Amino acid sequence: MRSTSRLLLALLLTPGLSACQPAAPEAAHDDTGRIAFADAAATRVGSERAPLPARYAAALPETVADLEHWWDDRERFPPPSHAIDGVVSGDAGWIGRLRRSAERVPAGETQRWAAIWQARLEYREVRPAFCASTRAIAAEPDSTLRRALMPAFAKHCAGPEDAAAVLRNDTPDAAVLDYYSQDRSNGGPRPAFAPRLARAARNVFHGDDEQAARRAAFVLAELHQPEANATLLTLHGEIRDQERADQIAMAFLRSDSGSGRVQAQLACTRRAQDPMCEELRKPQPAAAAQSQQGPDRAPPAKVRARIEQLQNLGFARVGDIDPSKLESADAVAVLQAAGYAHWFDVETGEFPNQHDSLLRELAELVRPALDGVVFEEVAPKDDDGPYQLFAYADGMRYRTQAENHGDWYDVDAVLRLLDTLLQARKSSDRYLALDTGDQSLVVVGGPRAAIDAALRQKLLKPGDPAEAERAGKAFESEVLDKLRAQGEAAK
Repeated sequence: MRSTSRLLLALLLTPGLSACQPAAPEAAHDDTGRIAFADAAATRVGSERAPLPARYAAALPETVADLEHWWDDRERFPPPSHAIDGVVSGDAGWIGRLRRSAERVPAGETQRWAAIWQARLEYREVRPAFCASTRAIAAEPDSTLRRALMPAFAKHCAGPEDAAAVLRNDTPDAAVLDYYSQDRSNGGPRPAFAPRLARAARNVFHGDDEQAARRAAFVLAELHQPEANATLLTLHGEIRDQERADQIAMAFLRSDSGSGRVQAQLACTRRAQDPMCEELRKPQPAAAAQSQQGPDRAPPAKVRARIEQLQNLGFARVGDIDPSKLESADAVAVLQAAGYAHWFDVETGEFPNQHDSLLRELAELVRPALDGVVFEEVAPKDDDGPYQLFAYADGMRYRTQAENHGDWYDVDAVLRLLDTLLQARKSSDRYLALDTGDQSLVVVGGPRAAIDAALRQKLLKPGDPAEAERAGKAFESEVLDKLRAQGEAAK
């Protein structure tokens, strides 16, 4: 898997078959966000009659060897991202298939098999149905399936009512840490410190993964609870490797422990280039602390007015939104809450890029227009050459080529395939890419008339998917140049 973006993040604390042309077309975007290509042949979507391959109904890998080589096996198993997306959606069929595979894992491989699944689910967003399914599994006795799913459940689903299940001795340490590190920017209370957290942190501190150790330290520090501060001081004192101890000491900069901050300052005398130490040397004006609290909530009346405006344009689902749950009256925020908009990073940070997962996300925006369509990505061997994107729908297989932009989506190819499917089903829906000004992108999908009306009223601003990639790469280059300069200065 590619890791450029994650490395940067760590240093600074993705009837006849028609042929597709190999060269990327020159594209322009008109004022309605539609894509116009100079070379129409290069944008062709081929189609042919073809059933859904039998492997989509096959069992999931049951051995570590099969699980590790899953991405390369296109004959025996369902495509990995297709299956993983099915699991995180909470689909009962996929959860059941995963359970059956977990029950057949050889006895000596259960820990490793579960760990691989934990890694596969780590960066996936889950659906409410996943939480409902895994909550029942969390209450079950220890099993390979439970160990595989508990970190994702603890990170995305677990609340105070789940504490007893999460803090069991047979729960993976990663799940315990994920439970305490949940995003609580909405003001929810942090879990009370429990001895099980101390045991999880100690195990990670003495493990082989330095990044995991540093993360565990921040989990303790950011609880801001006396027991957590005392535990972090004790565990820090147990570390005999100076480099590891100093890594862990950086977390004290986020704690309210006076003794801990002294340890952090001492560590910074040996880690002058650590971004956390640079942060320590910067003045922290009161205004900066206030700015971290986020923007003020929009007045409820303004949110209700925006909902009514969008509903009148034809975005029917916005009427189901509870206005009190929205902090912004921005049209895009309202459309996203109603499932008409998807905001994502154009940089994937991995190989393969998993265009098929993005296709599934965007297909949901226009539901039910593309219900039942099955998407697949075939990645280039050894990351050399273009991707092939497939869609199985109504007894047909649709195919188009996606250019290999490294760890960046070919968003134009994704939208091209989706537009073809909408036309084939004679849908009145359409897609529109919006301007964000950075390497992220928002795609709106919904009734054509509603989107066109929103454009006329300037509630939506069309964007160029390629511009998001250019902006991201420019930032990445700037950061790398800065890191190289720091490296030279340290010599």
